[in-house]
Amino acid sequence: MTTEFKAKRPSQLLLATDLGARCDRALDRAVQLSREWHAPLTVVHAFEQIEPIADEPGWRQPQDAALAIQAELEDELDETGLPGITVRVLKGKPSEVVLNVAEEVQAELILTGVKRDGAFEKALLGDTVTELARHSKVPVLVVKKRLRKPYGKIVVATDLSELSRAALARAVDLFGPENLVVFHASFAHFASRMDDRVAYESELRSDAIQNCRDFIRDVAGDAAAVSIEVVVEYGEPDLLLEKYVQDKKVDLVVAATRGRSGLLGVLLGSVAIRILDSVACDVLIVRS
Repeated sequence: MTTEFKAKRPSQLLLATDLGARCDRALDRAVQLSREWHAPLTVVHAFEQIEPIADEPGWRQPQDAALAIQAELEDELDETGLPGITVRVLKGKPSEVVLNVAEEVQAELILTGVKRDGAFEKALLGDTVTELARHSKVPVLVVKKRLRKPYGKIVVATDLSELSRAALARAVDLFGPENLVVFHASFAHFASRMDDRVAYESELRSDAIQNCRDFIRDVAGDAAAVSIEVVVEYGEPDLLLEKYVQDKKVDLVVAATRGRSGLLGVLLGSVAIRILDSVACDVLIVRS
């Protein structure tokens, strides 16, 4: 069965920001994609409570926290030069607020950032990002890197399952097949028992590459199956991808998570969440 694509870019983007020091990275990417795709942008900030400003008199304390934050955001967004940005500042649990606003404005892509990112340190995803990745009905783009150019090399992580089709399908929809790499990590069962482990793994890899090309053909057609690069390796997907992203200067990783709730959904989506946590580049999480 061939996947039917929307064959279009998102018509509405939503940026979730916590006003932290790293939120400018997600904002810059949101503005770039909004311009490239001609998609309106809504910026949402959620707060659970506002702490008083230390050592300041009462008249300097914000009388209406939401209005004060909204004014701050609007001033910052004016500097982008992007017309028609909508700002929403609401009180409530951040993940719930973002998902509710996304549904209200019919956003087709949610962008958000991380708390910390650097050459020698891991990003801190935070509970909100993890909750969005697990429960959003639309793809979630987690921005880690500074914007230097449009996305170039894009890796789609797949286990060739029916549920992982969504990641490849959405990547083709958004970015086309030209710069895509399909990355399949597996385990070479019984390899340790083989006299010639290298030859055994080589034979398995050849079969796996053909399976990947059949998978791509089924999802995206014959032309994509020929043009999209395929990489097959053996081991843990998140650990292999972390090294591949670093060595090959990958801009974006696309992974699918299962659209289920409860413990089962958490377990089935754990690989995508581990990928989200481990790789240094931006990550697009697509719900199956």
